[in-house]
Amino acid sequence: MKRTLSIGILLATFSLGAVASEQETRDLIGLGALTFADNCKKCHKIDGYGEEALYPSLRNPALLANKPLLIETVLHGRSAPRRNGGEEDLMPPLEFLTDREISAIIAFITNTWGDEVIVVSEEEVKAAR
Repeated sequence: MKRTLSIGILLATFSLGAVASEQETRDLIGLGALTFADNCKKCHKIDGYGEEALYPSLRNPALLANKPLLIETVLHGRSAPRRNGGEEDLMPPLEFLTDREISAIIAFITNTWGDEVIVVSEEEVKAAR
């Protein structure tokens, strides 16, 4: 696990062209774990599978590999078409969180259930607001 985390952090850092140290990325993941526990765990559960039939699983490779979709979903929430028309809210927006907290949640969920850590800069979150 430690080796996978280190390789993921290295790939995330180089893929962004960012100057984030391994320790900074670990700190971001730690903040993400706390922020997830406070804001996401109730619906998505500690294992990321979500409340059966009510909330979607975070163990979705297509979601966890798509940085723009992750930012959009965490920041603005998500909805889906209802069977009888209209939109059904699936996830409330978390716009009240700071840019760093949103970045941290994304780092945490991609590190925990994705193939690699996706580090989103605070500037990327700010631009998506």
